Amino acid sequence: MSFHNRNLLLGSAALLALTSGGLSAAQAKTMTMATDRVGSLFNALGTGVAKTITQAGKDRVIVKAFGGPEAYLRAIENGDVDLAVLSASSAYAAFNGQNKNKTRFTKLRLLRAGEGGLKLTMVVPAKSNIMTYKDLKGRKVASSYGGHAVIPPSIAGALSTVGLTWDDVVQVPVTGVIGGVKAIEAGRAEASWSSFGMPATRQLHAKMGVRYLSLPPGKDVEAKLRKAMFPGVKLVPVKANPKMGMPKDGWLISYDSYIIASPKMTDEDVTRIMNTLWEGTPELQKAHWGLRGFTHPIAVTDIPMLPYHPAAVDFYKGKKIWTAEVEKANEMVTKAAK
Repeated sequence: MSFHNRNLLLGSAALLALTSGGLSAAQAKTMTMATDRVGSLFNALGTGVAKTITQAGKDRVIVKAFGGPEAYLRAIENGDVDLAVLSASSAYAAFNGQNKNKTRFTKLRLLRAGEGGLKLTMVVPAKSNIMTYKDLKGRKVASSYGGHAVIPPSIAGALSTVGLTWDDVVQVPVTGVIGGVKAIEAGRAEASWSSFGMPATRQLHAKMGVRYLSLPPGKDVEAKLRKAMFPGVKLVPVKANPKMGMPKDGWLISYDSYIIASPKMTDEDVTRIMNTLWEGTPELQKAHWGLRGFTHPIAVTDIPMLPYHPAAVDFYKGKKIWTAEVEKANEMVTKAAK
């Protein structure tokens, strides 16, 4: 089956699942939502956002899964896809041309930010004797990651916190985050990058057991990560959760997640989507645990990696949460886009 046809089937299946309550074509405008591969965290988050919008009844959203942001960003800028969910890190890389083709995607527009859903680190088999990042030296680590340009430098940043580089590990090229997890299952890799609670990693944990590696804590570690990755990186504490592969308390990398829109979307459409998500915030947060951080106060951030859509700016001003700090930050990134 071709990649194009597979995406159409995935989108159709998502649409059927989301509109099973009887929504007709005459009742709603159809839009498309780009996400990462099925089994990834951002596919789950995008499906949750699409479900929230569709069940409100004014719009219906078809979820389309791609190999990663680099596979769909051009489609969003061209208006072939309306919406997407992606990390602030991917947004930063896209905006600044930190991808294979060194292409800047400066027309992408931010609708809403959320925090806490994305927590990242290396994952290893539970029985592995790799207990810390230092233990990765000389071991087989998933690399390349296909359509995810931000992952290799993210791993480089994590390795740098213990004085290691990519040259200190045995690189095992994979097609993406799902490919990295599959490489562990197949025995080709001993460690791979993963978001905490990613569906594919949870499935692997159920099969053979996995363990997330904690990063060393401290402001100096966070500073190294920001230098290696991008300015929005945070180092956050995570409580022990053996059922998820976290046997004891630790520290993981985190940054905001974004709902973004094509520049081709009309102000009217954006405003309607904004209202739906705002009023449906309780439903949005219930759709997936990774969306719990999409609260009203966090919807606007003073460290945006993309400019906010003009209609979103007007919306947040109306809600009285568009601050002077946010205005200044948005002006700076908007100026940089020109």
